[in-house]
Amino acid sequence: YGNGEPYVGQVPIVSGKIAEDIANYYATSEQIPTVCALGVLVDTDLSVKAAGGYLIQLLPFADEKCIDIIEKNISQIKPVSTLLSEGATPQEITDMLLAGLEPNELDTASPVYKCDCSRKRTEEILISIGRNELEEIAAEGKNTEVSCHFCGKNYVFTADDISALAPGASVE
Repeated sequence: YGNGEPYVGQVPIVSGKIAEDIANYYATSEQIPTVCALGVLVDTDLSVKAAGGYLIQLLPFADEKCIDIIEKNISQIKPVSTLLSEGATPQEITDMLLAGLEPNELDTASPVYKCDCSRKRTEEILISIGRNELEEIAAEGKNTEVSCHFCGKNYVFTADDISALAPGASVE
């Protein structure tokens, strides 16, 4: 609002289903009519095989005809997890949702998983455990391996490396 304080909107969880609760948030807090659908395909080894969803929001100038077309399309579309299992692409799902309209694609982007871990950040994390703990680790004289839980990259620190992170620590 320009007074330096961020705007915070809160609404109660209405169903416990993520997509329904997101749509409720937009309708209640933001006053934006919204449809949200999500789906996850779990593989036989319990890993996520595919996940996706869509969020449709009406622009302020949307007319009743547009609303009717979108409602009709949504009522006829298969669940997201079914579409994913059939190999539907995001563009194909969008085309199904907006069939009968003339959408104007402004931009496309492909999500990319990129972890921002680094040796320097890992050192900062190690420093945060405190000098005494670092001195104890260095005194063991073994290599210390720290793994990133997001990307799986491993960082190996020798006892000398750990000692350098804790000024005054000595390696025996």
